[in-house]
Amino acid sequence: MEVVLYSLPASHPCAAVARALALKGVDCRRVELIPGLHRIVQQAVFRSSTVPAVVFPDGAKLTGSRPIMRELDRRFPEPRLVPASADAARAEEWGDQVLQPIGRRVAWAGLVRAPGRIMSYTVHAKLPVPDVVARLSAPLIARLCAKLNGATDPAVRADLRALPHHLDRIDGWIENGALGPDAIAGRLQVASGLRLLMTFEDIRPLIEPRPAGRMAREEFPVYAGSVGAGTLPAAWLLHR
Repeated sequence: MEVVLYSLPASHPCAAVARALALKGVDCRRVELIPGLHRIVQQAVFRSSTVPAVVFPDGAKLTGSRPIMRELDRRFPEPRLVPASADAARAEEWGDQVLQPIGRRVAWAGLVRAPGRIMSYTVHAKLPVPDVVARLSAPLIARLCAKLNGATDPAVRADLRALPHHLDRIDGWIENGALGPDAIAGRLQVASGLRLLMTFEDIRPLIEPRPAGRMAREEFPVYAGSVGAGTLPAAWLLHR
């Protein structure tokens, strides 16, 4: 029997859980939801507004990438996902609590400016509406999701100005082993967020040459979505 994964197209925590399921060798059926409107479905099915969410073969339901990975370790012990060391646990938590919302804010701020690129994030998804409906509703969805995620210009500018500092932190964790090969949950949390950011041509050169960028591509060689250069204001990006 299979695990059912409720997800959003190109969502980084959903990508992390999908990858974790694959590493465990667990069959998975995805239910793709419409961003923003997904909250209605999630409240009805899970009494929670967040994704990812899963339904296990025995009917048990769970939401959130970190709780899901822990439950996967309990049900399917190998390979172990959740880090054993304190440093690895801190890196995993940071990826969930800090980097994950940054990815959401930056992505929706960019897609408000380039709503026509939303469909590039759905190439691997089976949406519950026709493509023509998805395309026509893209500007509204982008504005709705930007509002729901607090993707204001000042917030996103601060996120991007702080990005080099965040990347230094990630590179350090890779070097000291906190995001080493055995720290699977942390690597998936952080790498998925980086891969979403790397779909923006304005941001990718800041990440790609670093150890952080190499880790992101190792964990997620393919990631849907692309937004061209010049979409985000140059003044928001701190190069060094």
